[in-house]
Amino acid sequence: MLYNSMQKRVFLSLWFLLFPTSIYIGYRNFPIGELNYYDTTIHLIILVILMMLPLRMDSVSITLERWVLFYVFFHYGLLIEMIFVQIGIFIVLFSDKSSTSKLMRFTTNSMIFLLVSLISGSIYYALGGSLMEQSVVKLTILGFIYASTYAIVNNVLLYLNFKVIGHKVIKFFDSAVKDYVLTLLLLPFAIALCFLSETLHSKSLLLIGIPCILLLLIAKNYIKSEGLNEVLTSSSEIGHKLAGNLLVSDVLDTFLSQLQTVIPYENAYIVDLHGDKLMMLRIVESGHNLKEAKLFSCSDKIKDSDGIDYNEVKIYPNRKSIDKLERYGFSENIQSVMTAPLKRGLKTEGFLLLTSSKKYVFTDLHEKMAELLTGYVTASIDKAKYYEKTVEKSERCGLTGLNNYRYLERKLDEEMIRYHTSEIHSLSAIILDIDHFKSINDTYGHQSGNDILRAFANLLRKYIQADMTLARYGGEEFVLLLPNADKENAYQLAETIRQEIDDSLFKIIRDLSTAREEVEVHITISAGVASLPEDANDTKNLMRNADRALYIGGKRAGRNRIGMYGIENDINVEI
Repeated sequence: MLYNSMQKRVFLSLWFLLFPTSIYIGYRNFPIGELNYYDTTIHLIILVILMMLPLRMDSVSITLERWVLFYVFFHYGLLIEMIFVQIGIFIVLFSDKSSTSKLMRFTTNSMIFLLVSLISGSIYYALGGSLMEQSVVKLTILGFIYASTYAIVNNVLLYLNFKVIGHKVIKFFDSAVKDYVLTLLLLPFAIALCFLSETLHSKSLLLIGIPCILLLLIAKNYIKSEGLNEVLTSSSEIGHKLAGNLLVSDVLDTFLSQLQTVIPYENAYIVDLHGDKLMMLRIVESGHNLKEAKLFSCSDKIKDSDGIDYNEVKIYPNRKSIDKLERYGFSENIQSVMTAPLKRGLKTEGFLLLTSSKKYVFTDLHEKMAELLTGYVTASIDKAKYYEKTVEKSERCGLTGLNNYRYLERKLDEEMIRYHTSEIHSLSAIILDIDHFKSINDTYGHQSGNDILRAFANLLRKYIQADMTLARYGGEEFVLLLPNADKENAYQLAETIRQEIDDSLFKIIRDLSTAREEVEVHITISAGVASLPEDANDTKNLMRNADRALYIGGKRAGRNRIGMYGIENDINVEI
């Protein structure tokens, strides 16, 4: 919970007003029983033990100390019960590890329980209740009303407090119902203790207090095991979602988004470890994917004693422990860090780093979750890499090493989507064709023709810039896609390529000659240019019109020239 400065001032002012007033009301207006200091001391010790062993249900901690409080109320009165509660809150909250201000947590809980005690106690006495009630039936009925009021008022005030400070609570109503049922189940222990103490005195605690503590320890272990089962179930579900991704980038994005459903991190970083070099693969800060980290920094090389454990998941719960990671930089508001190695077999190939602006956010369950999920993600990455290599191989021309027609088809679809989503405003296509290529094969041999194709592909690579696509269209035809380039710019590029080819000589081996001597060959190319949206409304027509420009404005016009769709009149004629 986070309180702003105004809320802090208001809550503290209310506490300074409410605390002495409530104590005074409890002292002046309600009966106080004769104190047995030995008995009250033992009950106070048990109260503290029980409050330090809370059961976590969703977002709310539930403790089993109420049978002690109810006994103290029935036996010694409202004032002693109020004092017991305040002592218990003080000890528990100031020994608890939490990111929230301890002073504010004590102030808030103190006020809530002061009001709970006053309201429930007033109703009990207003209905005729008394200290050390001798009638089992009367104490049971009034005790039921008292305990019900106690639980209901507590949860109502707790809910209102959450609303005021803007704290989101998951399944609060379910937790409140559990709290109410648990309170009623504890009531018989208090009633039984009241009557047993009359005959057995302090020995009555042996029959109720110690068994209650043992049952609580058993319950905590059970809940912990349930938490582990939940970890396993959640990990399995996330693992299935990871396995459904076929690309490495999708695996990483799915991993980080699903991870946040089970680990409350604010910022996440996936760092690749390659030899002694470090490289950021993913950066997520405050829910946004970034290219550069703003809240975390690290060197590009591993250094001795850098603090990161490359073998086990580690939690750094506060700023003092974070400072042990000497060679890694964190923003000042980062208060908790978790690191987890990404392993392939026994080899660590990277690590996951999660951070939060709150102290003590990451728990042992989160640690186990990270251990399991990092195993899933490395396996999914391996699978995705294998798939990408397989796809790349199927979309790659074995001769030239360029992308092939299958890749070009997919890229055309992607570029069309980018155009419709306004990511790009135009798309130009250049189709290039080697003139008289058949005669080269007939004269020098097909292997020599292949050498020409490889050399031509290498020359085209020089002209590729970011976001452009180069592919072998088929045979001796090649395609260039130019996003955000108009037809004139595409024409100029095609003309530059044509001119360089015309000015170049290509060295090949004459396979058809006995000597297989090396010769220099002069070739020329023709090309066609078309642009979207000027010449077409989709990529199918874009490629068709670029092809028309090639054959009409390039080949038919005499070869060794560039055809531009729409410039020559006969290009628009159906053929």
